[in-house]
Amino acid sequence: MNPVQGQILDVVKGSVATVTLFLAFVYFPVLGMIPGFFAPVPGAYYTLKSGRTVGLLVLLASSALLLALSEPTLLLVYLLQAGVLSLALPEFLLRLKGGARSVVYSVAINLVVMLAAALLYSYGTGIDLQAKVTKGVQSSIAQTVQLYQKAGVTGEELKAMQGSMQQAGELVLTIYPALVTVSLALVACMNLSVLARIAARVRLPLYVGDFKKYRNPEPLVWLLIASGFGMLAPSTPVYLVSLNVLIVVGALYSVQGFAVVSHYFRRFQVPMFIRLLSALLLVLQPFMVLVVAVLGVFDLWGDFRSPKKQENL
Repeated sequence: MNPVQGQILDVVKGSVATVTLFLAFVYFPVLGMIPGFFAPVPGAYYTLKSGRTVGLLVLLASSALLLALSEPTLLLVYLLQAGVLSLALPEFLLRLKGGARSVVYSVAINLVVMLAAALLYSYGTGIDLQAKVTKGVQSSIAQTVQLYQKAGVTGEELKAMQGSMQQAGELVLTIYPALVTVSLALVACMNLSVLARIAARVRLPLYVGDFKKYRNPEPLVWLLIASGFGMLAPSTPVYLVSLNVLIVVGALYSVQGFAVVSHYFRRFQVPMFIRLLSALLLVLQPFMVLVVAVLGVFDLWGDFRSPKKQENL
């Protein structure tokens, strides 16, 4: 097989895998979420393996396939959710930016593209996007309530659940910019992890860096402090911006906290079942993530991963 035939085969395999993963996300709302998260992987992998042109062709071929098999709206969702990431992530990896910077830069580009698409959509259709998001959340709550009613939940119990869902809906409407940012970063990290494993298996050179050494830039702590004080401001817009910034920066310090934990797991050779138990504890007790974030903040001053200096007295 000559190089051109190999690249054509890569485009075919990449686009078919991409469309399969994305359509699983669309047609299997719960189980399909897991494969759907990894829809950027095929395009990113073939960019790393065969070059930027092949990666771009995988994106274009995937878009054409989706347009032929589904609605144009789904194509837009694919491009915003996976397409941008499938190009941006390998681009920064090819530029040897390392895993952390590649994720941050890719997410930043993806958010800019999302914002531009939202503004163009709003300007072109005259639709108030905030009102549309609010309507979508309220509709989801109403559908969930109907499901509980069909399951036999009625009376005070149903009212209490409806009240809790309304409170959760109001919270989502307040912090959804931060939720989108953190979710996108999580998806990018998951894709990076899979890419690193595939690259190691097929012996593809890929510079990702050592997660156990992850550390946020020191000036970031000032943004954490400023956003914390911003939440005390009497102005609602300042409060909302500060709250969303605080969540995103808090997520970054959680990552640093996880890096510290990972360092000590490795240093003390903690058994795998204890690591899995810790991960399960984090899922079941979300406040533990806050503890890990605090650990990440104090790592700024404690420098927990540096070798202990020998005392002479």
